[in-house]
Amino acid sequence: MIFEVKAMQDQLKQILYGCVEHVQATRAALYLSASGDLNEKRYELVTSYAFNDAGRKVLNATDDLVDRLAVKRNAFFVNGLGSDTRLSEMLFRQGTDRLLAAPLFARGRLLGFIDMRDKAGKKPFGNPDLDAARMIADQVLSLLTSRKLFGLAPTAISVSDDTTSKALQSAIMDQRYDLSAPAVKAIEAARESMAKRQLAPTATAKKVLTESDLEIVRLLLPAALAIPGAVLACFSAIGQLETPQSIVAIAEVTEDAIESLEKHLQAWFRGVAHKDFDLSTSQPQLIYPFGEQIVPVSAAGISTILSAPVNAQSFEGLVLTVAFERIPAGQAQRALTMFLHQIENSVESAIIAGGGRSDRQLVAERLLEPDFQRYPELVDHCRQVSIMSARLATLVGLSPQQVETVRLAGLVHDVGLRLLDYERLYRRQGLTAEEMRGLAEHALVGAAIVEPLLGPEVAHAVLRHHERVDGKGYPSHMAGQTIPLASRIIQVCDAWVAMTSAASYQTALTRGDAARRLKASAGTQFDEAVVARFLKSLNEIID
Repeated sequence: MIFEVKAMQDQLKQILYGCVEHVQATRAALYLSASGDLNEKRYELVTSYAFNDAGRKVLNATDDLVDRLAVKRNAFFVNGLGSDTRLSEMLFRQGTDRLLAAPLFARGRLLGFIDMRDKAGKKPFGNPDLDAARMIADQVLSLLTSRKLFGLAPTAISVSDDTTSKALQSAIMDQRYDLSAPAVKAIEAARESMAKRQLAPTATAKKVLTESDLEIVRLLLPAALAIPGAVLACFSAIGQLETPQSIVAIAEVTEDAIESLEKHLQAWFRGVAHKDFDLSTSQPQLIYPFGEQIVPVSAAGISTILSAPVNAQSFEGLVLTVAFERIPAGQAQRALTMFLHQIENSVESAIIAGGGRSDRQLVAERLLEPDFQRYPELVDHCRQVSIMSARLATLVGLSPQQVETVRLAGLVHDVGLRLLDYERLYRRQGLTAEEMRGLAEHALVGAAIVEPLLGPEVAHAVLRHHERVDGKGYPSHMAGQTIPLASRIIQVCDAWVAMTSAASYQTALTRGDAARRLKASAGTQFDEAVVARFLKSLNEIID
């Protein structure tokens, strides 16, 4: 622990006690960089209360919690072991199932974080707790700033000496364009259109499962019987007519076992959803993947029944229930947690693949290539960026729905260039400030084209894919975590393709040189954690 931090432990602990007062966390820990060099990415436990995990005194960038905070760049909570597979093993090992974490970011770097556990009264963490956690993190940052630690003292804004950067910044501030009349009209129309829309990221509306979606779900259910001790597994679709159920079992299910299952589910629904569901009116679909067996599954042969919601991104109302012949041991509990997460991703992927993706894919393809290979270099560039961005988004840990948003946004991120004299200006050296100012509007024009056809999430990712984490990007000078993660992912892949492609507007670089360029710009132009994950997984991302 660095000396200056050790000397202020009392003040830091006083701030940390805010986790009791404002969040009602029963235990909490504050981690800060183990040295003044933030590039080391080592974080040491500097103060805590009721936090007794000797194995987590010092953490590095490979720790799952540190990695998630570095990538997400925002506070988040986990309620239940099945909510986040990456963290479930750690939570299970520590005997807890509720976590709230808040990162400490400054100058684009992760300085540390606050780890809070188990809200009092066995209550789940919620959105008000996120606001409280951010407030406590801000108090820690204010104290560090007052002591001028980790480079947090106020500094004057420096101006880059890079000629291209200066020209681009000057061009962005200038409202004139040296473009054709149709291109200028396209920019003006895009501004007018986008002024009427709000593209701030919001929670995606969830749909109710359709019958075709339920068919996909039923195909996945038999895998639950691989959990040690499981004799029966059930999906229940809340909100559907008569709450349809699908049940798989290792042998024929007796009537008293069905009654036990129904009583359990009715009590569970009442406790979680505060509603009564009459399951007796529906006829469950029974599936026996192993055929007829001599010993049936009866109420007497069931010792424990567990239920959990399937927390997928794009739908709600699906509950997984598993009945065990004996109380599940640690191995079975971990297997159930893993299965729940896998089923969430599998159902999400299957639903995306089974309905809706093909239509949006056709729209995106039409937007990218409306004029039969008129700009083959642009089309090839966008396809490469889309493929790489989707792979990187998957490695970062985004949900299938979020990966699909990244993939589509990567495919159409440069469609706005088609309307901005692309044929005349592409590959031309020595562009004027006005021409550069005009080309910089392609993110805005592209978002305006995409939004009514592919939705606000894709449009938002397109609009922000040239913002920089240091706030010097365009069109809005957004900085750090305020830039959508989808945009930060696309930006890194976009730059890589531009640097290494033989068909690019600049001389192609080797992989080594391109990697060095990305590293040099991490924390200023690019998100540092995204660059690190990209370079670490380069062979998985690039064909």
